[in-house]
Amino acid sequence: MIRRARMLIAGMAIAFLICPGASVLSQTSISDFEQTLSEICISDSGRCIAAIELGLAQTEFPSSEVLQFLDRLAVADTTILEKEALLLNIVIALEEGLPVDGLVTKGLEGFARGIALAEIQISLHQRLTLLTETRDLLYAKGIFSVAPGTPQSVPTALPTPRFNLLVNHVSDTIADYLDGGGSPFEGQTLYQEVRFRLLSLEGVTLLAEDVDLVVRRIEPADLTRVALSAVT
Repeated sequence: MIRRARMLIAGMAIAFLICPGASVLSQTSISDFEQTLSEICISDSGRCIAAIELGLAQTEFPSSEVLQFLDRLAVADTTILEKEALLLNIVIALEEGLPVDGLVTKGLEGFARGIALAEIQISLHQRLTLLTETRDLLYAKGIFSVAPGTPQSVPTALPTPRFNLLVNHVSDTIADYLDGGGSPFEGQTLYQEVRFRLLSLEGVTLLAEDVDLVVRRIEPADLTRVALSAVT
């Protein structure tokens, strides 16, 4: 319970650090991203712009936060190669159709705390791995996403925004567990952490039927495999 309380406090602190900047950047366009990317001087700006365009086509894309992340990256005192490595996590996530909220939040937290870019890169790469593995786990359990507005032919076919919320919260829980020193081999404990997170969000940001799909289908061994993918 103490660790959960710390997680909630940390989340509130991060929101406090990020929100002031996000409120200023209320409207963003592709030209805003192009301008900031030109300041970063990355070698493959075309790929980055194409990925951001994919994100802007999604209603849940956190455009203001992503732009704020790029602004912080542009002024970071480091090499172009390190900046490109960090940015690549966001680009790959967008290309894969994965939610980028957690990645951007973690990156902004790192900038706000003055963490070295190399350490932020390790954290973001780990979380990108967890996002990918969590998505693949849900696929393996028969839970998948369909475009919003598509008829839901089976209960396990969820509109993409709902599916991505599940991917986000399951992967974020595993990431927070590992960051807190938890062992990936403690599958039962990890399962309880994921279950607690999802149930606490039931009726708030997650639908009860979506939570039920996950907690009934995944097993402790599944989460151990996902966690191990990020630490090996």
